[in-house]
Amino acid sequence: MNCPRCGCVLSTIEYEGADIETCPDCKGEWLDGGELKQIVQTVERRFTPEQVALLDAVNRAVITEDDSPENELTCPKCGDAELHRFIYAATTGVALDKCKRCGGIWLDDAEIEKVQILAEEWKKKLSEDAATYGPVLAKLNAESDAADERAADMSRLPLVGGFINSVLRIVVD
Repeated sequence: MNCPRCGCVLSTIEYEGADIETCPDCKGEWLDGGELKQIVQTVERRFTPEQVALLDAVNRAVITEDDSPENELTCPKCGDAELHRFIYAATTGVALDKCKRCGGIWLDDAEIEKVQILAEEWKKKLSEDAATYGPVLAKLNAESDAADERAADMSRLPLVGGFINSVLRIVVD
């Protein structure tokens, strides 16, 4: 396979338990479908607080998908499919390129580390968020369950006419 960015021949390496292709020139990486998920779930490599802080600064910047010509890449695996540019996890500022046909993802230099840092930081904050928002979510779930139960009770009422059933629904809710 050739690099979609610079055309060099990609080399296969082992990274976080996955065999990925990497470009010796531009340092980009090609991941087959499912490999990014595998890498994010594997935590072999640790990142310094400085690396996390650098990514945090990127996250605060307003990033949009860049449709400039240098970002129009062809899938190195399919050969003729154009890669679709997207922002990883919607608001992170990390722009990746994905093939809609084969599901592979192209990551430019150091983007794989950025994705890993994001995933690891989210995991660290998960228990904190659960403690903060868990009671609110539990209350909302209970309210939703109660509304579902009221709706089920209403569905058991005998049909006595569309108008009366409508009035009963308004009164119950």
